[in-house]
Amino acid sequence: MTARDLRLGYGDRIVVDGLSLDLGDAGVTAIIGPNGCGKSTLLRALGRLLKPHAGRVLLDGDDIAKVPTREVAKRLAILPQAPQAPEGLTVADLVTRGRHPHQSWYRQWSSSDEGAVADALAKTGLLELADRPLDELSGGQRQRAWISMALAQDTGLLLLDEPTTFLDLAHQIEVLELIRRLHADHGRTVVMVLHDLNLAARYADRLVAMRDGRVAASGAPAEVLTVELLAEVFGLDAKIITDPVSGGPLVVPLGGARSATARPPDGS
Repeated sequence: MTARDLRLGYGDRIVVDGLSLDLGDAGVTAIIGPNGCGKSTLLRALGRLLKPHAGRVLLDGDDIAKVPTREVAKRLAILPQAPQAPEGLTVADLVTRGRHPHQSWYRQWSSSDEGAVADALAKTGLLELADRPLDELSGGQRQRAWISMALAQDTGLLLLDEPTTFLDLAHQIEVLELIRRLHADHGRTVVMVLHDLNLAARYADRLVAMRDGRVAASGAPAEVLTVELLAEVFGLDAKIITDPVSGGPLVVPLGGARSATARPPDGS
C-alpha cells in the first residue's frame, strides 16, 4: 500500500497535507504521533473510508478509489476505534459478517466460509466462546472478536485504529501479542495507530511518526524513537534506554516540552 501526496480533511478543515508514504510489506507498522496530528484520518483514507481532497492511495499498484468496494474488502480489512455491534450479537455472528464481501447472488454461504470463520476463531483463541454474546466478554476478548471478524475477511492487510483503546494493560498486551502472531505465524501485514510509544516500539517492526499532518520520521523503532524526535514531535523531554525484554528502545519521560535553554541530549 502506498500513499501519494495525500491531502485529507473534513469540509474546509485540512488535517493532512502533502503526505506520501510507502508501507509495502512491512510486517507490523505502528503510526504514532500527538493527538490531532492526523493518524486516524490517514488510516481512514488508507481504508477508503475517507475520500482525499487530493492525492491517491495505491493498493497493489491500483488506485483504491477506482477499485470496486467488494474487491477492496477482499484485499484489506479495517477496524475503526471502538466499533459497535447490535445488542445480543454472538461472537460467531460477528465473525460471520467478515465473510460478506465473499457472498453474492450466485455464491451463497459455503463450507469454505464455514472454514474461514472457524479458522479466524481458532487464531484468536475464541472457538470456545463462539456462542457467547459480545456484551458478556471482557474488553480483551471483545477486541479479539472484532479482529477475528477482520481475519474472516481473509485479507492480507489489516488496518487497526487504536486496537488497545479502553483496555487495561493486561488486555493491551493480549491484543498486541495476537497482532504479532498474525504476522509471524500467518503472514498478515498490519498497520495500526497506537498512542503508547513503548508498546509501539516493542510490537511493531516499523514506526511512522506524524506531526501536523505530515510524516516526521519512518523506520525501525530504534531509528525513529530518538531524544531529538521526541522533543520535536511530542514536545517531550525524555531519555531512551534499552527495553530489557525486546532489546529495542524504551522511552523514559523526564518532563514536558524542552525549553530553548534545556540541557542538550547526553547521548543516551
